[in-house]
Amino acid sequence: MMSLGVFCVVAGIGLVVGSLWSARYRAILEVMGGSLFLAGLGFAGADLALAS
Repeated sequence: MMSLGVFCVVAGIGLVVGSLWSARYRAILEVMGGSLFLAGLGFAGADLALAS
């Protein structure tokens, strides 16, 4: 689950950074990127909670 969390965090950051270059789809990319970022934090946190 940690790898899925890291993947979601990186993908979310990538979408938010990509939204800076696309003014047309900025709102959609920011929402998708933010959601992936938060989901990644949740997956990584759940993995750490299960490991301890």
